Amino acid sequence: MQTLTSISRIFNNKNLKRIVNVYQMKYKNGVAQGLGDYIRGCFCLLQICAMLGLTFDMDLTNHPMSKYLISDSSSSEKENVDYSSVSRYENTNYIPVNSKVYTTNSQNFLMEFVNNMNSFSSSETFYTFCHSFPMFDVQDVGRKFILRKLLPNDLMREKIVACLDRLELVPKRFAVIHIRSGDRYLLKNNMLNSQVVKKIVGVLSKNMKPGTKYLILSDNNQIKALLKSIFPQVVIKSTKIAHLGESVNPDDDSIMETLLDFYLMSNAFQIISFSPYNWGSGFSKWCSVLYKIPYTQIQVLDKLS
Repeated sequence: MQTLTSISRIFNNKNLKRIVNVYQMKYKNGVAQGLGDYIRGCFCLLQICAMLGLTFDMDLTNHPMSKYLISDSSSSEKENVDYSSVSRYENTNYIPVNSKVYTTNSQNFLMEFVNNMNSFSSSETFYTFCHSFPMFDVQDVGRKFILRKLLPNDLMREKIVACLDRLELVPKRFAVIHIRSGDRYLLKNNMLNSQVVKKIVGVLSKNMKPGTKYLILSDNNQIKALLKSIFPQVVIKSTKIAHLGESVNPDDDSIMETLLDFYLMSNAFQIISFSPYNWGSGFSKWCSVLYKIPYTQIQVLDKLS
């Protein structure tokens, strides 16, 4: 089997200089994934660009969440992008084994990517939406690069500070319990599955530590209220929730509230994640990677997800 290094040497497109991961609501061949998936794809493209000798950049200017981020001066150097022509990159380097396990095939993934880039001739820059799984462990240099692109602006920072104050939370002195109830609930307003709730309550009953402050974040307000009634010591905030990729026309408030959850989570000293998916929750997983927060992933399967 060829190594990733030997595959990278097959790259021979002298015209291609840069790859840009574009985050927006819709693409030529489909809708976006969530913010965590986008961050995951940025790590993947950073690795590819490093191997191929290309420049990597991120472009979030065409996504409504950009109004809550510090404007990136380096984005001004990009050409006039035809955002309607940007496509999702479909190979995600993800191979499901069963409901609990997945694997990757980074050699095949990189080979396909290199072949695609060798045949790309439209311009010096390849604009795409990538949410593929990285080929190897992420590096600090990539983490710091992505963090610089996701800095909250003054408006967002004020909301973060005000929310922490209102919830009586001190940065790095609380843990987050993040519950990803699944897209069927978030996107189609289904009722909660009682078996899932029972499993989550059982795990929390055994693992919550006395004296630790817990903030519950979730894509489902019903489960937050229910857990508050069972564990009165936890902190919750009911919010308008939007999947930053797949929601249909999310309003500004729901986008802001979803980003606020992300930044609140970045201030935790620990993240405990519940998800029905075998890859967990991209939203909390890649927040933990970016901010170097200890992360525990617990898969809670149900018949609907």
